[in-house]
Amino acid sequence: MPKRKKSAELAPIVGYKALLLFGAPGSGKETQGHILGAIPGFFYCASSDVFRAVDIRSKFGKAFLDYSSKGQHVPDDVTAGLWTAQIDSMVQSGHFKPEVDFLVLDGIPRNLSQAKILVSTLDVLRIFHLQCKDKGKVYDRLKRQALRENRLDDINEEIIQQRLHLYEEETAPVLEFYGPKLTTNVNADQWPYQILHDILNDIEHFRDMPEDYEKGTKHEWH
Repeated sequence: MPKRKKSAELAPIVGYKALLLFGAPGSGKETQGHILGAIPGFFYCASSDVFRAVDIRSKFGKAFLDYSSKGQHVPDDVTAGLWTAQIDSMVQSGHFKPEVDFLVLDGIPRNLSQAKILVSTLDVLRIFHLQCKDKGKVYDRLKRQALRENRLDDINEEIIQQRLHLYEEETAPVLEFYGPKLTTNVNADQWPYQILHDILNDIEHFRDMPEDYEKGTKHEWH
């Protein structure tokens, strides 16, 4: 777990150096996460990976099983606890080296409550907001993904619209919480390699900034 810096004054908790991938369903977050995770110096963690690796013997694992088995919404503190435990285990195993790796996150924090819970755990350096202006392309990507994963209900356009609406409701407050200076808007209508190029260019830009430079500059695409 990240520790506080030693200082004559009370210093903020120094968290894991995090890059957040934000974007509506179908924007290509998972694709970019996997590509970045294959590059030395980046460790990718998706919320879906955390739920698949739940240890039901742990405190948070038992709580997750209790809620999910009843079909109930899993509280944000349980979700954040599961995520923190998973990351800590990756540190202990040596898979994630926080002293040298960027932590690339997809799907967490998903909402404002989770962002507030994780404020002492994450040192968010940049949010890459993948935006698709071509809604037809988004629908096509989601339908093809649903067919690959045999989730036929997700082919329904009404369900896709509900997912997109829920994303907008949950995400807007999170982006506002972190502030526009940490956000880089990325054109997700491009090919994956072009999206990756834009992300890596931005990372290189803010890594070259002096330490006392005000962190983050919002960038736009047209």
